[in-house]
Amino acid sequence: MSDKNIILRENNKLLAERITQLQNRPIEKIVETKPEKSNQNKVDIPLSLPSTLKPAYSSMVKNVTESGPSSRNTQTTTNNKQNLKIELKSNQKLTPTKTIANQEVKKIQGNQQHNQTTSKQKRETTLLYNEDEISESKEEQQSPKVKIQQERENWREVVKKRNPKQTRPVPIKGAMDKFSLTIAEQQSCLFLSGLDPDIEPEEVKEYIDTTFKMSSKCEKMKTKKDRFKSSFKVYVPTDSKQQVLNENMWGKGIVINHFLHIRRNFNREVNPVTA
Repeated sequence: MSDKNIILRENNKLLAERITQLQNRPIEKIVETKPEKSNQNKVDIPLSLPSTLKPAYSSMVKNVTESGPSSRNTQTTTNNKQNLKIELKSNQKLTPTKTIANQEVKKIQGNQQHNQTTSKQKRETTLLYNEDEISESKEEQQSPKVKIQQERENWREVVKKRNPKQTRPVPIKGAMDKFSLTIAEQQSCLFLSGLDPDIEPEEVKEYIDTTFKMSSKCEKMKTKKDRFKSSFKVYVPTDSKQQVLNENMWGKGIVINHFLHIRRNFNREVNPVTA
């Protein structure tokens, strides 16, 4: 057999002997610890190992360990010692006497009664508050809400002021029937589209003057669709504008509407695009 197997077998024998001795040996001292916050009473029973335990074959184990590798043997011995400590602790907890158990039960019952009395005292102290103090605390809690409601009632509606740039003065309209200067006619601008590109503005003017019996002005516009259809700007008096916008007076495919004076149209007229 190898040296390792011999060492392990001997160590196991030593452990078995020590465990049996400790189990059969009576307990010498009992130390009771104070109760912790968690109300779990612990009892430590220290056991002192006898100094006379010296097996006869310990010298043989030493000789074998000295002959083998040092690092591995030291690791095995330390592990065995740790296992011994763990087993001793477990045995200590498993072998308490009857007197210790009775003492533990009494202490646990006393702690439970103490906790119950303290909880009752706390409940009684909470109930000792006067009703006046409770009402005052409720009023203090509700006071900010009441203040906000009072402030809202005192508020007044304020009209938003406009900037001076946005405001314009109200225009003044003349009321005289007779006036030395000539007054311009109020005209409205209309947009006419959908006619043949060869038609000129003079022809459109003649049609409007003859059919609606009014004096009008007509200008041809330059658009992106000049090759397919022509569009015109027509000036008509405001009184007879609704007559011109009658759909029964125009053919199918023709569009007539109010002229939108947009900036891009103004630039298009002032700076016409030349092909």
